[in-house]
Amino acid sequence: MAARIPPEAAALTAQLLEAQRQVLGDRLLALYLFGSATAGSFEAGISDVDTVAVLATDPTEEDLANLANMHERLIDEGPAWNDRVEVDYLSAPALTDFRSRSWPAARISPGEPFHRIQIDQRWVLDWYQVLMSGVTLYGPPPQNLIPPISHEEFVKAARQQLREWPDRLTKDVNSGGVAYAVLTTCRAFRVCRTGEYVSKKEAAEWAGVQLPQFDSLITDALAQRSEARAGAASRTFPLAETRQFVEVVINLCATPDAEH
Repeated sequence: MAARIPPEAAALTAQLLEAQRQVLGDRLLALYLFGSATAGSFEAGISDVDTVAVLATDPTEEDLANLANMHERLIDEGPAWNDRVEVDYLSAPALTDFRSRSWPAARISPGEPFHRIQIDQRWVLDWYQVLMSGVTLYGPPPQNLIPPISHEEFVKAARQQLREWPDRLTKDVNSGGVAYAVLTTCRAFRVCRTGEYVSKKEAAEWAGVQLPQFDSLITDALAQRSEARAGAASRTFPLAETRQFVEVVINLCATPDAEH
């Protein structure tokens, strides 16, 4: 298992797991790593570390307070990971029955502080990745807790996520948020047109070739991602062009030949 995880991500997840076990004790049932760290596309100093922590029961208010403090301590000890850690905290029943209804959960992710969320069928995108390429850091394999997800369901969820972006792109979104929207749209575009789920970087390079009229926007989004990690000043993104890009991709992904 360790050989599959980049050293930088392995060091962080070891610290994370130890801290989670101190806070949650026996209520922590499993911790899974997925995303670029397990898919072979991790970029040291840039990529996020994506994890799912499974609890025996729904997270309580006491859990929220303790976990929020824990994450603050982790960043104090390792500032390089500021805004690069993603953890979803949810119960085993929520993971098993996420299609049936909304379940209370908690989350910390790049651009968002630790906060409560609701887990529902939209999380099929993450759970599919965990099933396909996730690494078990603690507990049973994910197949024991996550029901089967078809590739068709995954592509459908990617298309649905695309449709939500126009409403989320408001003037209040900062440059990092706009860059994230552009790169996420590129990845959903790649999924819808080829069926392949690849890294943001690979998807962006591919999308720039497919839609050369938006190549500058996509290139700037990639640069913003790298420069933000290095502490450089934020770039300026034209919101109107970003919305146009998303709408164009939505329309392209709605065509009959978009599914594979």
